[in-house]
Amino acid sequence: MKKTTTLLPLLLLLGACGQTNFVSSENSATVDMTVTADSLINVDYIGNGVQWDPYALDYGEGKVEISPEDWQKLYARLDNMRPAFIRMMQNTVDRLRDGVFDPTYGFDHLKHLLDYCQSRNVTVMFGDWGGWMVDPEAKTVNEPLLAHAADYMKFLIEEKGYTCIKYYNLINEPNGWWSTNKGDYELWARAMHILAREFERTGLDGKLSLVGPDAAIWTSGESWWVSRTRDEMGDFVGLYDIHTYPSKTTINSGAYSDIISSYKAEVPAGHQIVMGEIGIKFVDPADSLFNQENIRRANACAHASKSDSQMFVYDYMYGTDMADALFQTINSGFSGSVVWMLDDAMHSNESPDKLKIWGFWNILGEEYFGAEQEVVRPWYYAWSLLCRYIPSGCAFERVAISPSDSGVKAVSAVAGSRRTLALVNVGKRTQTVRISGDVKIPHARIFRYGEGLFETQGDHTMLPEAEEVRVNTASGIRIDLPGESLVVISNVE
Repeated sequence: MKKTTTLLPLLLLLGACGQTNFVSSENSATVDMTVTADSLINVDYIGNGVQWDPYALDYGEGKVEISPEDWQKLYARLDNMRPAFIRMMQNTVDRLRDGVFDPTYGFDHLKHLLDYCQSRNVTVMFGDWGGWMVDPEAKTVNEPLLAHAADYMKFLIEEKGYTCIKYYNLINEPNGWWSTNKGDYELWARAMHILAREFERTGLDGKLSLVGPDAAIWTSGESWWVSRTRDEMGDFVGLYDIHTYPSKTTINSGAYSDIISSYKAEVPAGHQIVMGEIGIKFVDPADSLFNQENIRRANACAHASKSDSQMFVYDYMYGTDMADALFQTINSGFSGSVVWMLDDAMHSNESPDKLKIWGFWNILGEEYFGAEQEVVRPWYYAWSLLCRYIPSGCAFERVAISPSDSGVKAVSAVAGSRRTLALVNVGKRTQTVRISGDVKIPHARIFRYGEGLFETQGDHTMLPEAEEVRVNTASGIRIDLPGESLVVISNVE
């Protein structure tokens, strides 16, 4: 067993009704939290998960392979996390050999990813980054390549049996100047219409839904991408999505909720919207010191992309900030979130040996990039709690927190007789949260994430702080939340 550091003291006080209070002996501010159990704000949740793409496998010194031992390590870590929703992107053009479409090319590698998802009943959003799908200069669409994309999906779903693939994402972040279509909405929309027609040709309509608009946003100013997708493609777009990389201050202040709610408001009734990618970038001037430190760390790391790495994935803070962002997406009505990303070894940037460091680890650390890079990073434990104990199919109850600027956010999830309460404090000082409402969680486990607040066992297992706890908020309970910490209370199996 290994310890992250010494556990902070915690008093467990049983009240008259047998519920548990979690209160600290130190002075702390007080926050009130009310759960309205009969007011559902979000239902039929798809789930939380991660971006898991085929690996680069060439880092400047020729082709390499992931060993069977490392594949098993990946699977074990994912099993502990239990992602319900995975986004997986590739380029259809890579299936062409001397101009001839060959769906089997590269399949030996891809099958490792899809076999896992199929065997664990993970919902997969598959897709194409957009390479050569359109020509933004000529304003043309590559119709033969779109036909190949449909044929490839028929090969994966019908011939290979990967029915876990439910959604298809055409062209990554089409609103961006960096995208294949250079932000040209009309060009992307034409490609979408053609691909929808190709799905009909191959008999995939009804089995596979297109996703859109997949726009990367930082303000509410591009919500028209959702509304135009709704109005012009609503007959074949089955799931709406956006990407967000908000600044830390945008998340922690709660302004993030206002931004993303403007996109949810454009989604038609009866449809869902998910966060197709989510991560944190220090783009706000208020986060300039974090940005400077991020640049310094990237420059000091021999294998890091200097322009596209999030070096705070090594810090516990990243886990609590991602929890904060997730809770706001849930309470704003989003139906799932996919974090960017699982593994550093998937993507290079400036050169083959410069990796996009955003992951929970680098599975090729021991072989190529340093053994310490293969060790799971702190935020893995936070995100694993939020995947494992916020399951697919759950609903969320209304939660009110006062004062609203306390730095505390929370969600209350229910899945049949199973419940999860999750609270995060992104501030620096301890907050004591008084919870009221009618939430009963028998046989609960209590997990507490934060630097120095939990123990781990083996390669990737986080140990609960308490087990077989009876929680009943009807009489009121108090939970101590140290600065930059996350508490998850759940009886989800």
